[in-house]
Amino acid sequence: MQFNRYLTCFNTKELPEERVDTIIVGTGLAGISTAYYLLQLGIKPLLITKKKPGISNSFLAQGGIAAAISPEDSTELHYEDTLKAGKGLCIERNVRLLVEEGLERVIDLINIGVNFDRDEKGFIKLTREGAHSRNRVLHSKDKTGYEIGKTLLSYVKDKVSLADGYYLEEILTDEDRYVGIILSDGNSQKVIRSKSIVLATGGYSAIYLRNTSAYNVAGDTISVAYRAGCELMDLEFVQFHPTAIYLEGKPGWLISEAVRGEGAILVDENGERFIDELKPRDEVAKAIFKKYQEGHKVFLDIKPLLEKGIDFKERFPNVYSMLKEFGLENETRIPVSPSAHYTIGGIKADLNGKTDIKGLFAVGETSSTGVHGANRLASNSLLECIVSGYKTAYTVYLHNIYANILDVDIKNETQTKEQLSKEERAEVLKNIKTIMWEKAGLIRSRESLESAILDLENLYNSIDKFCNVRYLKDLIILGKGICEAALKREESRGVHYRIDFPEENEEFKKHSILEKNFKINHRK
Repeated sequence: MQFNRYLTCFNTKELPEERVDTIIVGTGLAGISTAYYLLQLGIKPLLITKKKPGISNSFLAQGGIAAAISPEDSTELHYEDTLKAGKGLCIERNVRLLVEEGLERVIDLINIGVNFDRDEKGFIKLTREGAHSRNRVLHSKDKTGYEIGKTLLSYVKDKVSLADGYYLEEILTDEDRYVGIILSDGNSQKVIRSKSIVLATGGYSAIYLRNTSAYNVAGDTISVAYRAGCELMDLEFVQFHPTAIYLEGKPGWLISEAVRGEGAILVDENGERFIDELKPRDEVAKAIFKKYQEGHKVFLDIKPLLEKGIDFKERFPNVYSMLKEFGLENETRIPVSPSAHYTIGGIKADLNGKTDIKGLFAVGETSSTGVHGANRLASNSLLECIVSGYKTAYTVYLHNIYANILDVDIKNETQTKEQLSKEERAEVLKNIKTIMWEKAGLIRSRESLESAILDLENLYNSIDKFCNVRYLKDLIILGKGICEAALKREESRGVHYRIDFPEENEEFKKHSILEKNFKINHRK
């Protein structure tokens, strides 16, 4: 499958143009955090979003943010827990930065007024989630992401420039240097030039048919960056959350791991408990999946939680509201199954946001920094957003001191003006999601992955002649990258499970790097 460097038709000489110092694409927690710290450094960024600020998966994060603030805890223990969950693939220096800087950044959040839950003495409440050895998860009911996000957003919303309702179509480069971007509102395009750009557009779980991504954040920007010359890392590591509501034909809404942390258990239709609910997520998800393969059903039983005297509606108002929407608010056993949730892979970057392209930075779930290894430790994702946003802001500041806005004109023409209808595009999108779910999902094999790659290539070729399919092409490119990385990793590690290679293999204790033309390289 061959793809062009640029997938849309444009001529920068003929488009309206804007110039700014720094662009941030995405207004979830990673983007807002970066903006918050850039403002403190005197840089007023332009924020670009498809919808409105705060409409993101991180703002929907229920469980909490992990930090070793308890007197019974330490950053060393947090570090060790993260490495253990990561199954040998964590980049240790980045994990060290995450847990040590993360503690300081969480103190920042407390000081600026994030309303974390407190007990009757005024002490911050801490809960424990899967694979943590201590209670270290700060939370705000079951709306922690929203609470952190709204607090930061209140600081930045009137101080930044905002372009909402725009899609990032192209990243313009001159060799390995960032030049600018092409934006579209669906009707017209414009070019924006800047000294630097920060990509904070989330992960790619919505490329799967069954996912917890409420806003279909599908990861096409990651593919745009790949076309621009960024390497992608560890795409095969997709975390399937064990407990998403399972009702036929309904969305896979997430039920926070914190519900299990407070005492809920997993049972089959006979009420038999079959797994330690606080094991790492990959183990719990595979145990549930196996139950379904054996013909059983699986439920999250909240009765033990209620017997402890916990008021479910008060402790988990967001989950309760969701259950009420599905008519399950009075049930003590909630039907659940795994669902694509968090993507560890993404644009290869360090915790300072640096990528292979000068002036192009990536933060949060859009990036792959190695802090999660092969399996993310619960509640480390919001922590990464804050830490990486902080460190990236300072790195952008240093970059901008010695950078100029580059005046490089670029033109790209397409061969046709033929278009797919809205209904036809929706059908192609469904096909992509179905292929990824059925053949590159929780359980994989050489046969299924090779079949997925062939299906994606055929799908790409079938739409190649149309001019309004950039988004779909970028998803197919990303999907093929995921499959190629999963195919080349001939082992099972963390959230990556190969039924034909069910054990870990020391030979693959390396990161998967997607280079140009879908070439996979394994590097330590």
